[in-house]
This record gives sequence, structure tokens and C-alpha cells, in this order.
Amino acid sequence: MKRISLNIRILTVVFGVLLAVIGCKRDPVVEEDITPGMNVSAFQPNVILLDTLVFSNPVRSNGQVRFDLIGTPPQIKSGDIILYPANGNLYGRVTSSAIVGSRMILQLETSGIDKVFKSISVQDENSKSLLKSRVRVQPDSWKSDTLNLSDFVIYDGFMATGTLQVKFKSGKLSATSIIDQFSFAAQGSEPWFDRLGLTFRYSLNLNGSVTIKTSNAMNARDSLLLEDAVYGPFLVNGFPVFYHVDTWMGYHVVTAGDTVLSMNIAGNTSGILSLKYNYWDDWKFIRTGTAKTADIVPVSGPRTASYSGGMFITQMVTPYFCGEPSLTVGNRFSADLKYDVSIPEWQASQTITEKGLMLRTGNVFGAEVPDKLLTAETVLFLESQDGVLENQSPKASFKVTPKVGFTDTNFQFDASLSSDLETPSDLLQYRWDFDADNHFDTEFNNARVTYYKYPIPGTYLPVLEVRDEGGLVSRITGSIDVSLSSSAPVAYFTVTPESGRVSDFFIFNGEGCYDSQDPSSMLKVRWDFNGDGVWETGWSLTKSVVYVFREPGKYVAKLEVLDTQGLSGSTTRIIDVAAANIKPTALFTVEPESGTIETRFFFNGSGSSDPEDAAADLQVRWDWENDGVFDTDYSTVKTIHHIFSLSGRYSVLMEVIDTEGYGSTYIKEVHVSDLNVPPSADFSVNPNPGLVDQIITFNASLSSDKEDSLDLLEVRWDWNNDNIYDTPWSTTKVYTKIYAEAGTYIIKIQVRDREGLTETRVQKLDIK
Repeated sequence: MKRISLNIRILTVVFGVLLAVIGCKRDPVVEEDITPGMNVSAFQPNVILLDTLVFSNPVRSNGQVRFDLIGTPPQIKSGDIILYPANGNLYGRVTSSAIVGSRMILQLETSGIDKVFKSISVQDENSKSLLKSRVRVQPDSWKSDTLNLSDFVIYDGFMATGTLQVKFKSGKLSATSIIDQFSFAAQGSEPWFDRLGLTFRYSLNLNGSVTIKTSNAMNARDSLLLEDAVYGPFLVNGFPVFYHVDTWMGYHVVTAGDTVLSMNIAGNTSGILSLKYNYWDDWKFIRTGTAKTADIVPVSGPRTASYSGGMFITQMVTPYFCGEPSLTVGNRFSADLKYDVSIPEWQASQTITEKGLMLRTGNVFGAEVPDKLLTAETVLFLESQDGVLENQSPKASFKVTPKVGFTDTNFQFDASLSSDLETPSDLLQYRWDFDADNHFDTEFNNARVTYYKYPIPGTYLPVLEVRDEGGLVSRITGSIDVSLSSSAPVAYFTVTPESGRVSDFFIFNGEGCYDSQDPSSMLKVRWDFNGDGVWETGWSLTKSVVYVFREPGKYVAKLEVLDTQGLSGSTTRIIDVAAANIKPTALFTVEPESGTIETRFFFNGSGSSDPEDAAADLQVRWDWENDGVFDTDYSTVKTIHHIFSLSGRYSVLMEVIDTEGYGSTYIKEVHVSDLNVPPSADFSVNPNPGLVDQIITFNASLSSDKEDSLDLLEVRWDWNNDNIYDTPWSTTKVYTKIYAEAGTYIIKIQVRDREGLTETRVQKLDIK
């Protein structure tokens, strides 16, 4: 007879795919900002994991990261936290983002690693893909770390020696785990890790009422995989680490024939398993049990024979370093009841067993694992995870589509629901007796779907027989009502969007068409999109099509559906198509148009407009340097102030978008200078010395200013230094004067720039 076993380490391929994305490195790594000894962690819910197939060739410079894009990236907005998995150190909070050609530019600010990962305890409520393995009835999910086992059948089927059913009438199973984070250091290639520590805290609980029924003498054992989950990746010293957590429940029973054995089972255990390795101190495996109880009360049993039964729970935790498994730690808790017949009374015994497990499951560590960890515990673990059961008959099941039909209906018979404990469904063989006349209409084959027409009306009882690889078979019978006449198909379709513009892609979907005789996949459709009586498409089995309307207007779209008998049905729908969206016009003003690094410039984009939308509904954003990275988010507020910290000529860009996302830009140049400095005053006197009644020329053209040109500077003169200026402010730089008396005169000039800053200079003039 065929014996089967289950292997929980079935995720090698999954780990390979996941870790290929992470990009492992075995060179010395950079220390991450992560708290030693923290619980295993998971991504924060708002973290965006950048796809390395879309984002490539990251270049970091001054807080910016530039990626080459392949395909369409996800929307990334200000405030998002991103992580680039090909570089464990590339993460942070996005302050702005922009797409320039085939590149995306992200402005990042530093953020702690706690913004990317959150520290949590690994609880069973996070489990996915529950209850694989050999199971007939599946509960929905874990609830509050508890699996409710009310009327839950662990096994129900046929064995070579008879029928066995193991059923929880009521009860629950709970299991919780907390894994303290591994800590290790990478120091070259050998050894990769010279320090390691793991603490696995567990709590297991099982209680309920179990009923075991057998028709013949039975010695059976089986196990059920309750949790098969992967947690990670978690960065430790830059290395991605995954954790594979398994939780198993199993039973074993030895009974006499025609036995009904009922037991109330209650048991719980908790404790700590610790694994430590130091390069100098060798391996240490420590198990500390903090609580352990069990209580099995027999409710009923056979009167004339001995029997025994029990349940067990096993939890296993395997860390994966860059795809390679290391060591598995785990805990096994079991409770057993044994009854022996003696005269004059029953003799009963109960056994509680609890084991800490340590297994070598990979070669990730340079040091050898001692043999003492690979002996009895290894055997115990293999027994706890593998069920031992004789080959069981398959379970036949099928459905018919449609459930009722006509003499021209091509009925679909689908045996995909059939199953077997040992043989995969694609290796099962099927044959059909469509009219239950004890003559099979097909031979055994692997096809799970077949079709058949009943030429005569009536009620038929089709029979499916399923055969597994061991030659065992099972049958099941269904019922079909076949009528004489046929009916036309029903036409139905949807349009997305229901209204739009001439530039939009309209998706017409006729998957909702129905026929009482034919499956939807056999119905054909054709389309008249504009209601002019001319079919834009021919008959096709494809129900979905895309169409673009070239002109605005109201269109009556029509779908016609045809079944295999040539009968047809049709339906219409009105489509509103508006004119194409016209992009908005971007426009803004700035006051002043030039200034200094202290000037507070006022930008006003209220002049932007759009033919379809009100100005108040338009949104704008600003790029002060026109470097491809917008410095503000979109906003309906069109005015904003800005101060430029450095002097220069800035091409300020404003982008405006309408309510449908169409946009345009406008650029205006702003001149920003450094802070204004006073002018330099200087002048010449010719001749000097001079003579009485001679014309003396005073020329201020030697003055200058850093910001203003000479012709913009203003001057005024004091001819005798009496602090009373004899001329008003003027841009005229040359004056003449005649002195009537000999003597020494002090000439003063004051120069003023456009900002009002001044400088004064004096010279001595001798008149003889």
C-alpha cells in the first residue's frame, strides 16, 4: 500500500523569488539603525516598496535620488515612505517627486528605520494559506489567535481496513509565538557569522471534545498543517532575514472494530527555547518550560477491547539568511490516553510529553553543528510532521452547467472538485456514464471537463467514476432535467466609462450575456457602437472590446448575441460623448520682477484659465528653479510668496492642471541680486589750482555703483562745505563754476543710488 509524507519545507522556490528581489550580499555590511534584540518586524502599512524591474540605476546626489524608469511607475507623493530593496540603505520620506522623460527624481529626507519597519510579535492571526495538507473540511480562518474547531472533521474517508472518522465536536486550538531578533556580525567570508542568538517564546493550547469512529480494527496516525507562513524581509546589519513558521496538529488512534471513542481533551504548555552560538564558546541549546498541563477524560469507548488515542501540536521556526535555511527550532506538546482491559476493572494511563527541537536544516553557518542536536529530536520532528496512512480512495465530485437544459443544450460536466489525499488532481483519471445505464460512455482519462447533449427529454442521473494512481476508485451520481425546446440568449453589456470624451477609450464588455442552453464561453457577439445599423465588428467569442468615438454626441450602442443554435438576442445603451478636453492656459505674474536675496517676491497664477473648468477649480504647483522637481504640491490657491536665498537669474515654472488632469506650464524669469551696497563717490576738478574768473569744471563721472549704472546715479554739490547743498539731486555729472575771489575752497559731492544709499567725498580747490 502507498505511504505518504508531508514536507513543510516546500517554500524553497518562493524564498528564491523573494530574495532575488532583495539582492543579497555576503561582503562586510554597514550597520543599520535597528535596536538589538527587537522582535521580528514587518513593513509599516504606508511604505512603498519600489519595484526593481521598474526602477533601476539609482543615482544619489544632495538628497535626491534619480531612477531610470522601465514602464509605468506607481504614484509617489510628498510624505510617502519608500524603500528600494536592491539597496537596503536606500529609504526615506519623499518631499517631492517628478518624472522627467524616462527618469523619476525623488527628493528624500532622512527618516529612521522605524518608519520603514514596525516591531511586532509574530502572532497566528497574521497567518495565510491555512489548513493545507490532508483535510476535507476547512474552517474559514484563525480568529483572535484561536482556531475554532466546532464540528471540524480532521479526517473522514476510506481505508483498506475500513472507515475512519476523526472529528472535533467542539473546541478550539490556539498558538502564539514571539521570536526575538537574531543578532550577528559579518566579518568576511569565513565564518560568515561569528555570533548568533535566538529566543523562541511559545504558548500552545488545545481543548475540545474529540469523537473517533471506526468500522474495523484501526491503528492510524495523521497530521494537519495549520499554519505555513513566511514573515519578512527583516533587515539585520543590512542582511534580509525571513522567518518560516509552521504549526502542526496531529492525532493517533488504536481501536478495536466498530468503535466509537469520545474524549474530552484539555491541555496547554508554554515556555522558552533559546539558541546561542559564539565563536569561542560553541553551541548552546536551552529549553525552559514555564507551564504544562493536560487532562483527557474518556466519555465512552469499546467495552471489550483496549484502545488508545491522543493529540499533539508542533511549532517550528526556520530563519532564512539570503535564501539559505540555517537551523530550525521548535516545540512539540502532546497528550495521550491509553486504556487496557483487565479483570475486573479498566486500567487507564495518561501521558504528557513536551520536547524542544533543534535541527540542522542548511549550511549558512561556517561552524559545524554538534551531532547531539541531530539524533532523537530529528526522529521526533519527522514523525510529528509526517502522517502515515494507507492509500485512500479518491473523493468524486462534479458539477453540471447548466443545471437544467434542453435537448439541444451542450451540457458541461466538470469534475475539477474531485480530490484525493495522495494523488494530485491533475493525475486523477475520470470516466462518465451520462445516463446511468451501467455502461460508461467514456474511458478513463485525465480530462476533468467534458460535454454531452441529451437528444431525448427526461430526468437523467449521470455517474462519475474517479480513479487514483493506486487503482482505488469512487463514484458519485448527479441529476439533470432535460426539456424539449430551446430559447434565445439574453444580451447584456456594460460600458466603462458610461460617458466620456472623444479622446477616451471606451471598454465594452458583454461577459454578462446568458443562455440557458449554452455556456457563456460558446456565445458569439457583435457590436454597432454608433447605432447607424452598420456592425463595426463581426461575430466573435471575445466579449470585450475597446472603441474610440471620433465626434462628440449621443450614441445608441447595440450588442447582438448569438447562441450555438443560431438564436439571437440584442440590447442597446446610450453613450454620451463630449468634445475633447482642451488643456488649460497657464499664466502668472511676479512682483517685483527683480530684487535681492531679501526680496519677498509675490507670484500670482490667477490669470490661468480653462475652457471647461472654472478658474477656482484649477490647481497649480511651482518649480522655483525649473530643475524638474516641483517645490510645492498641487493646490487651488493661485498666489504664493517666495524668497530666493541665492542671487542669479531664475526661470520660475508654474504648472496648472484642470479637473481631468490635463495641464500646461508657464515660465517667467526673475532676476535676484545680492544685498545692495552704497555707491562709490568720486570726482575731478579742472584746473586745480585755478584763477579768479576762470571756468572751473567739476566732473562726477568717476563715481560708480555695484548694482546701478553711472547714468542712474544722482549727485548734488556743496561748493563751500557749509553743509548746505547748492544744487538739487540730478543725474547730470558735470558742472562748471567761476570763483570771483581768490582763496581755498572745500568742494563736497554726495552720490545716491536707486535704493537711496549715499556716499560723500570732498576735495580742496585753490583759487589764486
